[in-house]
Amino acid sequence: MMYLKLAWRNMWRSRRRTLITVSSILFAVIFAILMRVMIIGIFDNMISNTVSMSCGYLQVHHIGYWENKSVDSTFEENPKLAAVLNQEKEITAWTPHLEAFALASSGLQTKGILVTGIEPERENMVSNLSQKMIAGKYLSDSDNGIMLAEGLAAYLKLKLNDTVVLLGQGYHGEMAAGKYAIKGIVRLPVPEMNKSMAWLPMAKCRDFLSTGARYTSVSIMVDDRNKLAGLKKRIVSQTAGDNYEVMTWQEMIPELDQLFQAKMAQNVIMSGVLYLVIAFGIFGTILMMLNERMHEFGILIAIGMKKRILSGIVVLEMVLMSVAGTILGIAVAFPIVYYFWVHPIHMGGAWAKESEQFNFAPIIQPSIAVSHFLIQGYVVLLIAVTLSLYAIFKIHRIKAIEAINS
Repeated sequence: MMYLKLAWRNMWRSRRRTLITVSSILFAVIFAILMRVMIIGIFDNMISNTVSMSCGYLQVHHIGYWENKSVDSTFEENPKLAAVLNQEKEITAWTPHLEAFALASSGLQTKGILVTGIEPERENMVSNLSQKMIAGKYLSDSDNGIMLAEGLAAYLKLKLNDTVVLLGQGYHGEMAAGKYAIKGIVRLPVPEMNKSMAWLPMAKCRDFLSTGARYTSVSIMVDDRNKLAGLKKRIVSQTAGDNYEVMTWQEMIPELDQLFQAKMAQNVIMSGVLYLVIAFGIFGTILMMLNERMHEFGILIAIGMKKRILSGIVVLEMVLMSVAGTILGIAVAFPIVYYFWVHPIHMGGAWAKESEQFNFAPIIQPSIAVSHFLIQGYVVLLIAVTLSLYAIFKIHRIKAIEAINS
């Protein structure tokens, strides 16, 4: 306890030196956190946007459906499955889908699209679709109309209350055909989806495809996608014998997962370079502090202080400054990150065009997961504490007379 008090008092004997050292660690923590949360945030946003509008983080469907995506591979509405999903606390929302490919036509314009039958209230809990409306109104269960993605409506040269014709193949080879008035237009954050998606109320979609009370899939959303493996096992065990297949988003969209893993590997390399720069910066402040105090160290050794005690107090000083810098860095970084999480950066120009090639929205919205703040803080703190051990080596090589005369 006495050594701790000595270290604390020594820190504030030279406030300028202490503030320089703490500041170097503080800014290192801020830069490390900002780089990490921005990269993670971009891909979290991309993954969330993609899975919420398509398959969910987990999807339940009939065995074999994913290989052919045929309406013939639908399954009957099952209260047992609903009960299993409702009892899982890790599931934040789930919704059934009835999906089919169809040809959309208006005048001379035609385009292949994905038509999705939805239960509007449940769908909104998963994809927040009502907040993406740019014209018209969100569907209700009793509606007779259709919603189109903005890019699709533009391609077909359609606007609100215009009619679109859908042609496709229904259940067991039935002819699927229908005319629907456009009740709403939706702007999706994923460019490719924005060009090719349409939504019908579940009842109307069942009539269009002649399926009766059947679904192609159930999409599931969760808070923590790192816990998908355990959730998947529980759902599989509780629905055994019902001919369901449960797949994670990584299994259904492997190219997105591969892109994410590649970017994370790239981020590790970039983080390594940043940590190296941080280490040199911190080490520079430590060298400055030691050199400034050589005269002081020489006098203390000359009057009988043991080098191991002196080096221990100096290391303790540096640990205290490292902890202070790390805590302050996290405290300063959080409101910055939170601000940009609430007010994401909307990019334009070349960035927007580049983002469309990778099929994600040109938005930078950082992640606010606490783990990213703590991990970066721990790493920088570890670097600072490790480098402070150099003081032990330096102090043990001090010669009292030379240090006094320095």
